[in-house]
Amino acid sequence: MTGRDARGRFTTGNLLASSGGLARAAALTPERRSAIARAGWLALVDRRFAGDAQRAAAWLGALGAWAADQVFAGTPMYKPDVFRHPGPCPKP
Repeated sequence: MTGRDARGRFTTGNLLASSGGLARAAALTPERRSAIARAGWLALVDRRFAGDAQRAAAWLGALGAWAADQVFAGTPMYKPDVFRHPGPCPKP
């Protein structure tokens, strides 16, 4: 098993890819990692939500609540109407 697909790309769960990513993250300062994360957030807000950060945060929060609730699916604790999937991320 090479951990790569037919086109040479890393496959999901490839240990070399994840260890490389962790090594790269460890080499960066916390400030640089934060700046990269902030740039990603701002790009999402600009591209998908026309600059509306509150709408983006509400969508992401609803998605997180729905995802966290999925571990209870199939149990008596699961109430499918409490946390609904907010739908796909808006297209640019």
